[in-house]
Amino acid sequence: MKKALFALLAACCVWAAWDYTRPVDRYVVKATAGEGDTLWYMVGDTMQREGDCRDIREVIFYAKQISNLTGDLQPGDTVLIPIEVRR
Repeated sequence: MKKALFALLAACCVWAAWDYTRPVDRYVVKATAGEGDTLWYMVGDTMQREGDCRDIREVIFYAKQISNLTGDLQPGDTVLIPIEVRR
C-alpha cells in the first residue's frame, strides 16, 4: 500500500513539474464597455473565450490597474484585460 501511495505521489509531482514548465502566452485584450456592462462580466467573458483559468478577482485587479479605472465603469470606457494561457 505504501508503495502505491508513493508511486501516486511521485506521478503527481512529475505532472505538476511538467505543468509548471509549460510555456505561457501573455497578452492583453482590449474591450470597450457598453451600456449595462460590468467589469466582472467583461473580464469573465474574455477569460472564458481566451482560455485563461486564473481567478477572476486577480484579473479584475490587474485590469483596473492597467486601464486606470478608479470609479464605476461607464459606457465607452476602454478596459485592458491581461490574459495568460498555458500552451
